[in-house]
Amino acid sequence: KPFSLFPAALRDIALVVDAGAAAETVRRDVAKAARAAAGKIALENVRLFDVYQGKGLPEGKKSFAFSLVYRAEDRTLTDDEVNAAFQKAQDELAKNAAYAIRK
Repeated sequence: KPFSLFPAALRDIALVVDAGAAAETVRRDVAKAARAAAGKIALENVRLFDVYQGKGLPEGKKSFAFSLVYRAEDRTLTDDEVNAAFQKAQDELAKNAAYAIRK
């Protein structure tokens, strides 16, 4: 894969899931939704960076936080296009009853 000289655009998302949910399964679902929503821009990476369980979450739930990295090989991405792709991904994930977006 060619190296891009253009900067990445980062977005973070946290999902509340059942306590028994596997992080890799959720990460794959996030990546699938984000890639489908990205259109012509590339989703370069989805990385789990935090797992939380405790105060502020319902009993039997935990939170996974993921960092999404978007990049174009030929230009710098605009905030508007990254935000639109990220919002579409959030909307798609919100359709899954197993996930709630943590605000």
